[in-house]
Amino acid sequence: MQDNKKHQRALLKSKRFLPLFVTQFFSALNDNIYKQAVLLLLIFQTANVADGAFYANLAAGLFILPFFLFSGMAGQIAEKKEKSKLIRTVKLAEIPIMLVGAVAISTQSVWLMLTTVFLTGLQSTFFGPLKYSILPQHVAADELTKANGLVESATFVAILIGTTFGTYYITQTVGPTVICVAIISLAIIGYLSSRSIPISAANDPNLVFTFNIFSSTKSLFRVLNSQTESVGKSVLGISWFWFIGAIILTALPNYVKYVMVGDELVVTSALVVFSLSIAIGSLLCEKLSRSRIELGIVPFGALLITLFLYLLSQEPAMSFYQLPSEELFTLSQILHTGDMYWHFIWMAGIGIASGFYTVPLYALIQQRTVESSRSRIIAANNVLNALFMVASAVLSIVTLSIFAWTIPQLFLLLAGLNLLISVYIYTKVPEFFLRFVIYLLTICMYRVRTKGEHNIPSEGAAVLVSNHVSFVDWMFILAASPRPIRFMVFAPIYYSPALHWLFKMAKAIPIDSEKSNPQAFQEAFDEVAKALDNGELVGIFPEGRLTGDGSIDIFRRGIERIIQRSPVAVIPVHLGGLWGSMFSRKAKWRLPRLKWSLVAVTVGEPIAANAVTADELRERVIALKEQYEKGAV
Repeated sequence: MQDNKKHQRALLKSKRFLPLFVTQFFSALNDNIYKQAVLLLLIFQTANVADGAFYANLAAGLFILPFFLFSGMAGQIAEKKEKSKLIRTVKLAEIPIMLVGAVAISTQSVWLMLTTVFLTGLQSTFFGPLKYSILPQHVAADELTKANGLVESATFVAILIGTTFGTYYITQTVGPTVICVAIISLAIIGYLSSRSIPISAANDPNLVFTFNIFSSTKSLFRVLNSQTESVGKSVLGISWFWFIGAIILTALPNYVKYVMVGDELVVTSALVVFSLSIAIGSLLCEKLSRSRIELGIVPFGALLITLFLYLLSQEPAMSFYQLPSEELFTLSQILHTGDMYWHFIWMAGIGIASGFYTVPLYALIQQRTVESSRSRIIAANNVLNALFMVASAVLSIVTLSIFAWTIPQLFLLLAGLNLLISVYIYTKVPEFFLRFVIYLLTICMYRVRTKGEHNIPSEGAAVLVSNHVSFVDWMFILAASPRPIRFMVFAPIYYSPALHWLFKMAKAIPIDSEKSNPQAFQEAFDEVAKALDNGELVGIFPEGRLTGDGSIDIFRRGIERIIQRSPVAVIPVHLGGLWGSMFSRKAKWRLPRLKWSLVAVTVGEPIAANAVTADELRERVIALKEQYEKGAV
């Protein structure tokens, strides 16, 4: 465990991750400097507001357009070819693009600037599937959350710095010169850093490539539809985040000016708070996830986003103060007058919650997507992200311009929509909500320490067997597992009114006594065999009942019957620290205190199917218990 922690801390310094991290950071930084500088130049050159809005929206549309047109090709190329070479090619192409961009800024040629914006979008289209699909090839499964958190945080820091840099220098006398030097220099730095990215083998060298824009894009969604429900809904969840984020980033300046009555510095401060908060939330996610892909944080993030959006939609009393019509609050006044500063807190809350929400979703897509289609799934995600951002612009126009809503009313609508979308996703993929329930139990009520979780296979079928101490044993084993586990549950408990919904959500398998209900007994074993044939994990408690004295009872022979029919590896598990808890038969009906509530989950080495016997499994679990009692766990 200690070695794993050191390994995690060294990730950012490692050659397998650092070059990609640096390349991604400078790529996002350069994109945003150039886009922001061009946006302001286009607005300043126009004679009226309408023309300025037209060119600004045209530039935004041209940047997004390549994602719709060429993501199919980008996904196929990323799948078919070695990725580090492709990244170098894409980054090398950025240098001439930025040279043209520098000429466009120097000459202030509108159509040349717009052309370069399209080319930067095209470059980003081909870079996107590469930067995310390459991560699982260079970082371990227990590093994916940290790696994605670092990439996500760096991206939003780059957006913030790039937007600020582009805004400031393009308005200065020597600004265009500084911008030109910056974008060319950053392009060169990005290319040089990309040369150190380790080689990454092609996922599917035999993939048939097509230049047809429509068929290549259509193939992306065919591949997406072939994935598990959790992957598909994760893509939907990420796209929804970009929908919300695009609206907030676009509306924030006007929110500050007309709701908070703040000046330009307050607007800048709000953007800094929001962007940095997403970066902080992305980094915190790895800590809260305990260096694993913890889906339980996703509903937590979604609920917080809804809460803080609602709070942000409540207009402050300060906006009704009597001030001269031309006067706006300074940052100092905002922070020291009334309750205005709370709105910065709500913005920070949305940003931090967004990090909790998105990072596990990106990691899940990378982990659960078949390697031969990973790049195409990420390309499909990029298409949907772009589509949702366009939809966000349409919603903003309809609500603010046509319906004449206020921005707080738009934020209130977003809060409601976010709640509805979250309920939809968690209804379709109950694993998210189930992990949320488990996360609350294992984090808020207990401290859980796991050892040997690497013995649980990342893919393929296996059976986990454990001692049975409490009514919530299955939750703690699930908390230690990176994958879903289908547990066999005694039918009267499975069908109890209070718990049936939870066991159904967990896809538990009800089993009844062979004497009292032989049909249900046989159906349970049939369902276990079906699950194992499908490559799933199955969990059972061979004692058949809760322990009455804390000891490990005789293991029944049902496990042997399961393995005879489905010869897969069996993994012994021991649960320590639950005897005497409020959920065991020796219940002390009080809420656990943190210093007394340490639960240890010890996962032993897998046992080959041909060596499995009930007695041998019991001895293995007893050996794990002895390790726990000696303090070795």
